[in-house]
Amino acid sequence: MRGRKHEGGPSFPTSYLVVLFALSYLWQGIIYFTGGVESVLFPFMMLFPGIVAVVFMIKRRDTFRNVGWGLRRWWYVLPVVIVPLAVTLGVGAVVTGLNWASWSGTHFIVREGMVEIQGVPMVLGAHTQSIAFFALNLSLSLLAQSMIGSLVTFGEELGWRGYVQKKMVRSFGLNRGLILLGMIWGYWHLPIILMGYNFPNHPVLGAFVLMPVSTTFMGVFLGWLYIRSRSIWIPTLAHASMNLSAVLLFTEVTMHHDELFRQVMFIAAWGIVAVPCLISLNRRAPVPWSVAPREETT
Repeated sequence: MRGRKHEGGPSFPTSYLVVLFALSYLWQGIIYFTGGVESVLFPFMMLFPGIVAVVFMIKRRDTFRNVGWGLRRWWYVLPVVIVPLAVTLGVGAVVTGLNWASWSGTHFIVREGMVEIQGVPMVLGAHTQSIAFFALNLSLSLLAQSMIGSLVTFGEELGWRGYVQKKMVRSFGLNRGLILLGMIWGYWHLPIILMGYNFPNHPVLGAFVLMPVSTTFMGVFLGWLYIRSRSIWIPTLAHASMNLSAVLLFTEVTMHHDELFRQVMFIAAWGIVAVPCLISLNRRAPVPWSVAPREETT
């Protein structure tokens, strides 16, 4: 692999992407007329990549076995929790350290080496606790909540990682395949971002630039997890963990300046994560199962 195209013929999922984007943009149009980002229909959008992937796998007679249903490399659960938390806390520390923001204390208040928890269910209890105990508690709680969040992120990961990723890598090589997939994933969100989701103060910039860059960096991390773990469940958990960690950052940190500062820092942090992931994948070729022996053009 190592960044080169994989032999075996073209496999760019043109038909899949055309159908997926058409249905998803139509659904996002319905979301716009039923309350926008506050619409109860919004979460169901995340199911579309998986649903369309299942239809195409049945139609093309692709084997579902190649998706990776096991969880033998369970230790990849560790970066699922640790990396999103590190990004969140790191960005929070930088923006507060630069006096661009302050910790809001909405749910967590740190006083004299102890953490007070307010209105948040925690796996090991919500009593006042030491920072070390809180770090363990927060990690376990994030993992538990990610399992619940996986009910919706599974739809996206089955489509993007389970179905499209190997086709992109076969068509463009490892590096370009993962990067292009991340950009496609970002523009799949375009209508909902224009409605103000994620970047309410900069919807156009967010939709056409910031979101695609963000999903490219995050997609490399998720792609690395998928290839290394050999399991669809690991990136599914990670996707939910990343979403929850982002919510933690954006609720616990109050900006003194334009929100754009925090958003750019957040994206840049995921860029820092993406670099070693790509280096790791290029130093050691992806596992054979992640690239199907031969497939028909779709």
